[in-house]
Amino acid sequence: MAFSRRRFRLASWRAVSILLDLAMAWAAFYGAYAIVYETTDLRFVPALAEKALAFAAICAVMIAVFGVHRSTWRYVSLPDILNLIKTVAATVVLYTVGAFLVSRGSNVPRSVIVLSGLLLLAGLVTPRMIYRLAVEGHLLNPLGGRRREEGARNVLILGFTNTAESFIRAWRRSRNPMLYVAGILDSADTSRTESVQGVKVVGSLGDLQAVIDRFDKNGIALTELVIAESSPSRQRLSEIVQQATAAGLKVTRIPDLTDTAALTSATLIDPRPIELRDLLGRAEVETDINGVAALIAGRCVLATGAGGSIGSELVRQIAQFGPRQLVLTDNSEYNTYMLDKEIRETYPDLDVITRLVSVRDKTRLRDLFAQCLPDVVFHAAALKHVPLVEENPVEGIKTNVLGTRNVVDAALENGVSTFIMISTDKAVNPTNVMGATKRAAEAYCQTMDLSSETTRFKTVRFGNVLGSNGSVVPRFREQIAAGGPITVTHPNIVRYFMTIPEAVRLVLHATAHGLHNQLERGKITVLDMGNPVRIVDLAERMIQLAGFKPNIDIEIVFSGLRPGEKLYEELFDPSEVQDAKTNEGYVVANPRVVDRAFLMRTLGGIEAAVLAEDETRVLELLRNIVPEYRNSVPDSDEDAEAVRAIEVRSI
Repeated sequence: MAFSRRRFRLASWRAVSILLDLAMAWAAFYGAYAIVYETTDLRFVPALAEKALAFAAICAVMIAVFGVHRSTWRYVSLPDILNLIKTVAATVVLYTVGAFLVSRGSNVPRSVIVLSGLLLLAGLVTPRMIYRLAVEGHLLNPLGGRRREEGARNVLILGFTNTAESFIRAWRRSRNPMLYVAGILDSADTSRTESVQGVKVVGSLGDLQAVIDRFDKNGIALTELVIAESSPSRQRLSEIVQQATAAGLKVTRIPDLTDTAALTSATLIDPRPIELRDLLGRAEVETDINGVAALIAGRCVLATGAGGSIGSELVRQIAQFGPRQLVLTDNSEYNTYMLDKEIRETYPDLDVITRLVSVRDKTRLRDLFAQCLPDVVFHAAALKHVPLVEENPVEGIKTNVLGTRNVVDAALENGVSTFIMISTDKAVNPTNVMGATKRAAEAYCQTMDLSSETTRFKTVRFGNVLGSNGSVVPRFREQIAAGGPITVTHPNIVRYFMTIPEAVRLVLHATAHGLHNQLERGKITVLDMGNPVRIVDLAERMIQLAGFKPNIDIEIVFSGLRPGEKLYEELFDPSEVQDAKTNEGYVVANPRVVDRAFLMRTLGGIEAAVLAEDETRVLELLRNIVPEYRNSVPDSDEDAEAVRAIEVRSI
């Protein structure tokens, strides 16, 4: 019903527009005669009404030919005006030819023809321009466009670009009284005297404080800086955020207009905030779409830990490649329900099976695998919160070690072709139980990859992902929302970071590539995380992105390293033979392989110790598999020196 009403209103408006244009054509023809003969009494002109009617009829045909009736007055632009010029020119030419053929141009002076065209052009263009000016507020405030309302967002635009022009145009057309564009900042000297749709260039980013003071004296309190620069680098964004925040301005950003996926109907008039991933961004790696599709398309894919941060993103991306069946497993009822709902709504034709399963439950896993017979398994289920696992080591081993063994064994029993385990950089020289358990899980997958003739086991290791459950970013957000302080464990602590979607894309990409290389059996794929980031820098940027000043509005305090926490993480153990870095976004490591018989005996001992809840024995046996595990790291000068030697990514 609403759609029918919209169509009726559109048809009505087009009819009114055409009638008005034809009236203009009629009036232009009469007006031309009145001007030429200097009188409004034109009864002496033979068949004037018929001549005017013919002129208007030809104009109507040209309006249809050039599609003038389809253009919207609200958005009339130069191409529309050029179209009107073509319409008028064609009308005048055809009428002149017709008048000559019918009556040899009798009683139609050439001056009338010329004046008719000029008057018609003015009659078609003028009402359209008046309408657009009225919509954009120029008629109410001809010197400055839309008027500034009390309490409005008073913004500066950074960048004299097409994006800035589009933003200003969208602002003028909007009816939002709570936004006022005060000026433009641009670094080019040539643009200092220019303006865009009445909005002037008022300085450069280096002049920001002076510009703010100048507007403040005129009673305009600037509140926001909108970035309209074309594809600014991460470093450039960081500098802008730092300067704007220091000057007390909130920073937002208009996406690149060429990035159609980022644009919505509200994008230009309501730009999005700068997000942490914009500052931590890294060069995107082109993923092997064909390889990933060959891995997934038409196959049954099972994911453990599907409700978690990494698992859920894995499922979303896997679903895009058209698996024959997608099996979601997790032990969290709420997370599993929400993911199941999302996938079924987004991919209604996809065969989805959802099961509440704990990887600790060997029997339940074996039954599920026997029922679904998956071709590909992504194992993302794990306990990953370092302090909690440190306080509950037996629970960590139940899930991360024995749970992984249960999933691997079920895969082997049911002929799974590909098994991908998600690991962590904390497995390298682990100083906490969580890292040690993940290294033990890696070792088990390595051993099976070397011995299995039916299943390929790929382990993919990477660092922290932005925004994952229990990670530092959500915690900082909560602390900022509470007014601070933000707690950082140590001023020198650094971590590797990557966005969740990018990490998952690289997991799929590296897996698809690695499966074709039989020489990589028993090896581990490590995602190229770039350089690590200092956590205190991360905290400062998050405070600035929230519109506050670090250590002035929101304090940063240092709480000391937690049990098992290192100042810096490593992607490789020094003993691992590292292949040359590829340009595919990952590298290949060759960690020490644990003897299969020894590993099986030790895991049997761990299982018995777990049943007895013998924590001491469990950790002792875990060290047999991971001898490099040491359960504490002193806050030493040596560690601080190691951090200083690392090339840290600035944000």
